Amino acid sequence: MKATASYAMALALLAIAGYASADPRSDYYQRAATRDTDAFHALDVNHDGVVEQSEIVGDNDFGPRFQDMDRNHDGVVTEAELAVYIQEHYGIAMASADKASMVTQHIADAATGDRG
Repeated sequence: MKATASYAMALALLAIAGYASADPRSDYYQRAATRDTDAFHALDVNHDGVVEQSEIVGDNDFGPRFQDMDRNHDGVVTEAELAVYIQEHYGIAMASADKASMVTQHIADAATGDRG
């Protein structure tokens, strides 16, 4: 009986340790995805929804990964290409530009007076 309880306790501790070790990685990936999205918007200085090669001059974070993000190699990174990059590298699905997130939908509803 004691052996069974000891094994059960050991399994429970292993499960908790496994959960704890997986959580920091997902937190890191979420922060990295947010950082990349923020960098995209900061580097898009002309606010046309794409980051051009000329807009990343001197950037040491986004710049070196530009070619990986530019999926069709046309010299610009779109929000859709960034979303694919984030999904592939961090496993996080970003809201697409044509689909409203909960926040943008809430803002749109507030602007139109729609209380849903």
